Amino acid sequence: MGDMGKTPGLDILGTTVHALTLDEAARRMVAAAVEGRPLTVCPRDAHGIIRARSDDGLRHAHARADLVTADGMPLVWLQRMAGFRDAARVYGPDLMDRVCDIGRPHGLRHVILGGRPGTAARVAAALGTRHPGLRIASAEGLPMRPPGRLPQAGEDLEALRGLEADVLWLGLGSPRQELWLDTNRRALTIPVRAGVGAAFDFVAGTVPQAPRTLQRAGLEWLWRLAAEPRRLGRRYARTVPAFLLLCALHRPWRRRAA
Repeated sequence: MGDMGKTPGLDILGTTVHALTLDEAARRMVAAAVEGRPLTVCPRDAHGIIRARSDDGLRHAHARADLVTADGMPLVWLQRMAGFRDAARVYGPDLMDRVCDIGRPHGLRHVILGGRPGTAARVAAALGTRHPGLRIASAEGLPMRPPGRLPQAGEDLEALRGLEADVLWLGLGSPRQELWLDTNRRALTIPVRAGVGAAFDFVAGTVPQAPRTLQRAGLEWLWRLAAEPRRLGRRYARTVPAFLLLCALHRPWRRRAA
């Protein structure tokens, strides 16, 4: 754990979520990339918090990550209730944009890895349009696997070998991307790594983003459910009630982490 021990956060149902603003998280990533210092970033929402309670691998991946950030307003609200007044949402698409913007003067080289077929290339093109001069070292998908099939150490890294890159953006969805980063953390030579999941589809424009008003109100899940009911219906039917009930029982706003 690098930055994890130095950054205050809140224990939310067994996962410490660090209290940061978007700008703080982005600047930490850029600083680590410039220094060549390993940094694993895990933007987290309520679904990931609930999943980690019954998934030992995911829980350990959270614990070994350097930064676990709040990618969901309910987590931000809990942090603010615990006294972190400046806590803010670290939204995956915004994090990508901010890191690209701050890192561009340093010549940081980015790798876009994962997503649906063709998505990585569209993400790279969209970021390049928004940030002229952005350096993309590679933009590739990963082979599809059956649902329980997870990578072993070093697997899938052939596409990354020999690349001179500073930031790896991984889009496999949760929990695969967190498990992939944790499994391969020692084999990866790219210093800064972040699993941003659905951000790929949003940045590429293949899935519409919720309006900012709904995002700020914590209702993005309703927008996403309407857009992808088959994929997200069961997830939200389990996650939303479980998260509300467990928060009422455990009162995580009383569990500040040092």
